[in-house]
Amino acid sequence: MVAAMRHTLLPEVLLLAARVVHTQTTGTNDLVDSDIEYGTFQNPSSNVRPRFRYWANDASHNLSRVSEDVRSLARAGAGGLELLGYYLYGDNGVYGGGSDAPLQSDWTIYGFGSSAWKNLLDTVLGTAKDEEILVDLAIGPNQGAGVPAPYGHDGVLWDFASFNVTVPAGTTFSDLLPGWGGAYNAESLVAATTGLIVDSNGTEATLSASSLADVTSQVNSSGHLNLVFNASSSSSGSEFVLFAFYLKPADYWEVKASDLVEAAVPQSPIKDYKQNGSRAVDHFSAAGAQLVIDFWNETLLSGDTTTSILEVGNYLWEDSQEYGSNSSVYWTPQLPDAFQKSRGYAIHKYIPLIVSAGLADTGVAAFPITYVTDETDAGQSHIQDYQQTLTELNAIYLKTLTDWSHSLGVQFSSQVVYNLPMDMLANIPYVDAPECETLGFLHNIDGYRQFSGPANLAGKRIISSEAGAVMYLAYQQTIPELLWDLKRSVVGGVNQFVIHAYPFSGDYGNTTWPAFTAFTYLFSEMHGPKQPAWDFYSEWLDWTARTQYVAQTGVPKVDLVFWSKLTSYGTIETQYAPTDLQDAAGYTYEYLSPDNFKLPEAYVEDGIFAPERQAFKAMIVRANASLTLSGVEYLASYAKQGLPIIFSGGLPSNVSGYHQDGGANVTSMISDLTQLDNVHVVPYDGLSSSLSSLEILPRTATSSNGSWYTYWREDNTTSTQYVFVYNDATGVAPNGAITTGSISFEATGKPFVYDAWTGDVTALSSYQQTETHTTIQLQLTGNQSVIIGFEEEEIEGGLHITSSNLASVVVGPPALASNSSSLAVLSTYNPAPQEIILSDNSSRTVQPMLSQAFQLGNWTLTIESWGPPNDIFDIEGGASKVNTSYYTLDNLVPWSQMSDALANVSGRGYYQTTFSWPPDSSGSDDGSSSSSSSSNATISGAFVDLGATVHTARVRINGQALPPLDPTWARADVGEYLVEGENAVDIIVSTPLGNALRSFWGDLMTSGRHAVEVVADPPSVAEYGLVQDVQIIPYRRDSLA
Repeated sequence: MVAAMRHTLLPEVLLLAARVVHTQTTGTNDLVDSDIEYGTFQNPSSNVRPRFRYWANDASHNLSRVSEDVRSLARAGAGGLELLGYYLYGDNGVYGGGSDAPLQSDWTIYGFGSSAWKNLLDTVLGTAKDEEILVDLAIGPNQGAGVPAPYGHDGVLWDFASFNVTVPAGTTFSDLLPGWGGAYNAESLVAATTGLIVDSNGTEATLSASSLADVTSQVNSSGHLNLVFNASSSSSGSEFVLFAFYLKPADYWEVKASDLVEAAVPQSPIKDYKQNGSRAVDHFSAAGAQLVIDFWNETLLSGDTTTSILEVGNYLWEDSQEYGSNSSVYWTPQLPDAFQKSRGYAIHKYIPLIVSAGLADTGVAAFPITYVTDETDAGQSHIQDYQQTLTELNAIYLKTLTDWSHSLGVQFSSQVVYNLPMDMLANIPYVDAPECETLGFLHNIDGYRQFSGPANLAGKRIISSEAGAVMYLAYQQTIPELLWDLKRSVVGGVNQFVIHAYPFSGDYGNTTWPAFTAFTYLFSEMHGPKQPAWDFYSEWLDWTARTQYVAQTGVPKVDLVFWSKLTSYGTIETQYAPTDLQDAAGYTYEYLSPDNFKLPEAYVEDGIFAPERQAFKAMIVRANASLTLSGVEYLASYAKQGLPIIFSGGLPSNVSGYHQDGGANVTSMISDLTQLDNVHVVPYDGLSSSLSSLEILPRTATSSNGSWYTYWREDNTTSTQYVFVYNDATGVAPNGAITTGSISFEATGKPFVYDAWTGDVTALSSYQQTETHTTIQLQLTGNQSVIIGFEEEEIEGGLHITSSNLASVVVGPPALASNSSSLAVLSTYNPAPQEIILSDNSSRTVQPMLSQAFQLGNWTLTIESWGPPNDIFDIEGGASKVNTSYYTLDNLVPWSQMSDALANVSGRGYYQTTFSWPPDSSGSDDGSSSSSSSSNATISGAFVDLGATVHTARVRINGQALPPLDPTWARADVGEYLVEGENAVDIIVSTPLGNALRSFWGDLMTSGRHAVEVVADPPSVAEYGLVQDVQIIPYRRDSLA
């Protein structure tokens, strides 16, 4: 899948690489070996580029402006967009009503699925075809969890109406069942149950497990129940509870009907269900999926739309599962039968426990008191069985939508399970492109590893992420902050990003400049041409595209797998908190649920688990792990086939779900495994040391003074291995985390540096190699990353350095580089000679380099300040721009420190200065000297070094544009651009809009809602501009071979 590369010492660099378009959509093959057009590393195709979520607030938008938005994001370097009808986030009261706003258009006419929405959909598809990019389509408005539903449809989301009454022991209840009447009748009754209270503290009541009974069959057709509640001589309880549970449609609107919300414009009468808002569908049955399918077939898939989807469609897609805020339980009419079949007993008498647990899952309490049992686990095993059944039913929903997507020639993507009481890991394989998110996963690498494990075992080509949303950061997010999020995701296994987000950029009712702002200024980010940085987005979008190109190539390889059986993922929690595996040794790891063991690639060969997928070297089972019978049976099989099994902290004894024997059979099987030579019980602490002592070693053994993460891909078609290396400096100030160290790679091919900023592929010149490993010295600043590839192809000649006391820099401009005929080192200031050992065991001595780096000063700065237009509601008129110049800046500081007046300024900064070249004998251009003049004659060129940049920075030397710069360490070789005498330096920086909005915070409005109503305080003053001094670093090119 990887196109052949040409390897040169200094390949020709283009400032803006041309976007390679795709010639076909991705089709329906979701596996890593699917045949799609990748483009090249230098120019990835649209298929592997990042996409933007595109918010159309409703279908009233000017379609010419919609089309222009699509063109704009395509030409910025995105590979496509995800079309989502925002509809004021449903106007349904979430986030405390923070996203609610008066309707600015007639939703009866412009609602989701209307003819107007279909026109907007067709416009997006048509423009995407013209621009040759891809389109993902949300299957419903808001978060895609629902569509307009016919009245009384059985595919809507379900809930309970729950009632109870206490009955003294020794008495008879002869009355209507609690709640009976109207819609709550024999048809809607799910269960009537009883239980004896044996303990209560006012907030929690304990029911005798032996007293629980399902009395549904004793309720007659009129709702009457005649039941004797006998006192028990063996129990201290004196009071029973009679429960009644009725099925009802959940009170959750994915988008509320227009007659239920405030409107700023008149709304037409609602004449049929298609105009009556969108209801969340049943996510635990095929019926819920079919409701979505039928709606699309009836309203949207007509004319040329289906053909257009086939031509440019990529995914049908659903957002994260957040539809339970008004429900007390997750249910579907088929659940009791499914539970009986899969768990072997009836669920009905345990429903009081389940709805009590629902408070933690949905936030809605069915009763003012929580019910548990007097069982050892308080009845938790029955709740786990319910959650496991829910998981299995949700898989049916997901598979139904996946099959439907395939029938349209596209794939299905979904943010699977998380936020709900189900096993997320179990259901990830049931969609083509499972998607997580940086917000809900709290930027947590361990969380991404949980998500990616099942997807990689299933061979999914794509693990996607909705990336970049941060609360209280609207119009304030910087590109380095966003890239920090992306890099942490990549080392967690994510390989495709949908950037959050690009809102409709045109005029909209009661909305001020800069543009329509989703979530009423609560979340980042509002990308698009309203941002001063938009013209420079291509640089980081190309970086992301090249990173994704590598991360989607071949198959990921991972060292270790953790057993992880959870039946609820309300939040994403770190499963393995110690840092020893990562920091002490460089192990990579993922997680699998035992439910994943039924996947076809889950087998052992030569002591390796999933050899055609991650090729895990060992499985870790912690003492607190939850076991399942089928999972332990698989585990025993793996152990007997030679897979190292590591029990960390002791043998686990907790068994998920209810078992009549208490799980004794399962724990006995675990104990028996310890008799095998490849099964080990080790302490919880020092797991890394335990693994090393067992000679289970990482593919990338790291040794550094930082937190270095690696992500390994292996492409067997080209015999190439790629390793993404990342230095995580979370919480460390920019440029305050320069780290050094080495990595020993389990690879022996020729190493190359793949520069994702420029697209260059350069042979690495300094490394040590054995028959099994290659060791490379690295220097990485905070949050910097580098891609190293190992190629098995024969390359003629070519010595390399094996030992030196030079600082090896393999990112940014290479200080050490080679090609097939030469080897050279670019020597910067060093007053002592340097000895270098080459791969033929010969040595070279590099003479002192005495020309020192010098700081540029005497800057002229012109600030182009972006503010609102004269009419702040004239969004399409664009920002007003005012230029102010500042002269003779010798030290570069944030704009806000230059003048109080600049604290509320955003926009672009144009920095200009000059310097003389070559430097005089001092190594500076001011005439002071301490080095010999003979060294000056041998100066070959220079690096320019801006340090860490705040947002974006583009540099020209003597009018020549430099390649894109890595904002973590904005450094480039400028030797080819220098002239003798005066040299001009021009740097253009851009900023977010946050500082500028401070002055107008009280005036900002989106869809009739003021920013201050949701976010009371304006953004804090941020540091904009160049904030670190710029250096010129002379170098001398010393030929070694």
